[in-house]
Amino acid sequence: MLVSSPCDLIQNSCEIVQNGKPGLAASDVLDELLATLEVGATHFTACDIRRGWSVKFDACQTATLHYCLAGTGTLTLPRDAIALNPHTFVLLPAGIAYCLESSPSSPIRLEYRQRLHAPQTGQSVPTVTVGQGEPGMSTACGEVSIGPQSGPDPFSFLRAPLVARFDDAEGLRSQFVMMLAEASRSAVGSRALIETLLKQCLILALRRCIQQGDRVLPWLFDVSDSGLALALKAIFRQPEAPFTVERLATIAGMSRSSFAASFTENFGRSPMSLVKIVRLRRAAELLTTTSLPVADVAKRAGFSSRSNFSHSFSLLYGTDPSGFRRASRLR
Repeated sequence: MLVSSPCDLIQNSCEIVQNGKPGLAASDVLDELLATLEVGATHFTACDIRRGWSVKFDACQTATLHYCLAGTGTLTLPRDAIALNPHTFVLLPAGIAYCLESSPSSPIRLEYRQRLHAPQTGQSVPTVTVGQGEPGMSTACGEVSIGPQSGPDPFSFLRAPLVARFDDAEGLRSQFVMMLAEASRSAVGSRALIETLLKQCLILALRRCIQQGDRVLPWLFDVSDSGLALALKAIFRQPEAPFTVERLATIAGMSRSSFAASFTENFGRSPMSLVKIVRLRRAAELLTTTSLPVADVAKRAGFSSRSNFSHSFSLLYGTDPSGFRRASRLR
């Protein structure tokens, strides 16, 4: 079996670019990017809005996601209104107050509610019930969270509400019902399950926006159709390669300065910062699944210095590589 050197891997990446045959689909790159960014969700709430009622929430400091589980209504913003039907997914930019309104009747009655930050009862799904009378619209809402070591929030680049409509029988309903249920209890693995389900929903929604050419997230379009995507693919496929900004720019088919500026503008971090994060994720995988000495793990993950590796690993994971390995085997 022939093993390619890191330089060969970079050369192969350049050849892939020239031949127009990237090794990963845009959706795969999107999956890798969301995993690297540690995207999660907090403060899940189910809203039961009775017919003819609406509820107003203050603006959140992060992007919020909304999913219509049943019924019809409107998500009303200061300068816009989005029709909600079953299986409508909305990612709302941070800093925007909004109203959720059930199917109209005259007059509409308004209530103000604070976001439910934790389950207040023993319900399997924490619910805010607005108004009285006939059923109107049921939604699931949550706030997007980014891991503390992931750098700037990529959803802060959201220019306008991102809307994806799913027409099949179930849409994303089962995923959101399960996320709500897990958010209401503190069971083993709840956080990991919520993050996995959320990423699945985000990938499906963002993939649909890619297909529609929706440019409300600049980096979303660049993931699907630009030289930046080729650089991302190389980083995710071959983090151990001796990348530099110049080499990544070559893979992207861009000048060094243009590549560095565009990458940072779209992804909120420098190219080499992302390379380091991906290498540390690869190292964590090797520590968990192999018995390789820590020095070998560092080398395979692309670190030339074990001390630099251990320092960087401890900053990200809160423990040194050996401690991380011991903890992973006690789970």
